[in-house]
Amino acid sequence: MASAQGRAFGGFFDLLRSGTIFSLLGGDSAVGLSIGASSIKIVELKRKNRLWQLVAFSSMPLPEQLTELREVLNPAQMVSLIQTAHKEAGIKSKNVCSALAGSGLIIKNLTVSVSNIKELQEQVFWEAEQYIPYDISEVVIDFQVIGESRGDQVEVILVAVKKDFLEQYMSLITDAKLVPKIMDAELFALQNVYEANYEVSKTESVLLVDVGAVSSKMIVCAGGIPYFTKDTPFGGNYVTQEIQRELNLARPQDAEALKVSSNLPQEVRDVLSRTSQSLASEIKKAIDFYSASSLGPPVSKIFFSGGGSRVEMLLTTVNAMTTMPCDYLNPFKLVEVKIKNFQGDASSFSPEVVVPMGLALRAGAGA
Repeated sequence: MASAQGRAFGGFFDLLRSGTIFSLLGGDSAVGLSIGASSIKIVELKRKNRLWQLVAFSSMPLPEQLTELREVLNPAQMVSLIQTAHKEAGIKSKNVCSALAGSGLIIKNLTVSVSNIKELQEQVFWEAEQYIPYDISEVVIDFQVIGESRGDQVEVILVAVKKDFLEQYMSLITDAKLVPKIMDAELFALQNVYEANYEVSKTESVLLVDVGAVSSKMIVCAGGIPYFTKDTPFGGNYVTQEIQRELNLARPQDAEALKVSSNLPQEVRDVLSRTSQSLASEIKKAIDFYSASSLGPPVSKIFFSGGGSRVEMLLTTVNAMTTMPCDYLNPFKLVEVKIKNFQGDASSFSPEVVVPMGLALRAGAGA
């Protein structure tokens, strides 16, 4: 199955990628590298009998204050950690598909009016100037038509990234002696994993929510089309900070340990309930906005991923507020785990592996 991002943005960031094409290792392997706000994750997928197998995975936590709003404050240290993650995973291929997120990346749905489809690019770029808070010469822009045109009204999804932001991430990867063959957007990696593991409907949408350390990414998709995206500043770090503040703890590590404890004190339960309500409210607002916009089919289910989604009562709280079925996105529904010497339960790391897996799937589509 081709990735959604492969269809939607075949030329994504080609301007600074200089037309490079991803080369599969031996024709059957692809590597995804996620440089997040709290960790570096890298995976390798290999194809066997038309299905993918996860053959390598490594996660490397980042020291505090190494990044701020996804800007890397100590490039040399980040480069070293990327090299360590790649080595620990035992991956031989140097070619990787990586991704961007944060303030340097803008994804927006636009409705543009055109009398002739040939005018579309010029009109989209003109509209982009109204929404991008940077000089247009400082960004790389790509877009894709979504849905069917209605008269002279065309719906497009616009993706823009600051050139210096993109160049910084590409430099981190090249300095780590790896080759950034594809630079993608983290949001679309979620869709890639969903489409690789579930039956895709054209008449019903799903909402994919990835709860990371500093933000939660949301994407509504159906039939291979990303109809709506949103990035909200709610993440696992916020929950940890609230527990630390409420219990007056000296170290965030103590709050983090309590957050994932199997025996939660009532004070922690109260914080988790309050913070879960906050995210549930943001999710409901996103669904309501999407429904009112009539961009695509109605949302029928919500899938969660990301380390922050492990918070107890999050799914039940979202279900109660939205009245929609909620579940964890299972990246191993059709992808087999074949990591050498791994004997544990893959569900123990499945929420964290979704983004790098989605990037590897993007690479495996043959970019």
